[in-house]
Amino acid sequence: MIVSRRSLSLSLLAFVAAAIGCSSAVDVPPSVTVLVTNSTCNPGPCTSVRVLAFPDDQHQPHTPGGLWSLDLGILSAASACFTIPAGAEFNVTGPNGTTTYVWSTANGLALGSLSPSQPVLAATPSTGRFVPASAAGWSVALPGSATPTPSTACTS
Repeated sequence: MIVSRRSLSLSLLAFVAAAIGCSSAVDVPPSVTVLVTNSTCNPGPCTSVRVLAFPDDQHQPHTPGGLWSLDLGILSAASACFTIPAGAEFNVTGPNGTTTYVWSTANGLALGSLSPSQPVLAATPSTGRFVPASAAGWSVALPGSATPTPSTACTS
């Protein structure tokens, strides 16, 4: 079989075009929103709470400094929308080098809360585990122990 330079170039161009059009199995999942209702508001005045997200056990290092968490922000009203980032990294440096724990919204997560004046090292998750990327948005009441429920993405 004789292949001319022109047909080889066209074949290569078709292959490259097909590769560019394909999506990768390592696409980064999107960031996801969670509508958090402040359960301290019922009854009485609302108390501010810091909303934290805790990657699942597979993405948690075993360190004396407590659990790794993502600080989503402070909730001071009756409810607010928070964004769970698409991904995060946590580095642990020890005598044998640095270990990087990588988490994304395709992995499990649990939420927790604490007073803004409390140290984050004392924080632990209080909700059930969920996979953020499996829904457009989530809703949950904090402080509380319910598992977040799927909902539409929030914007306020």
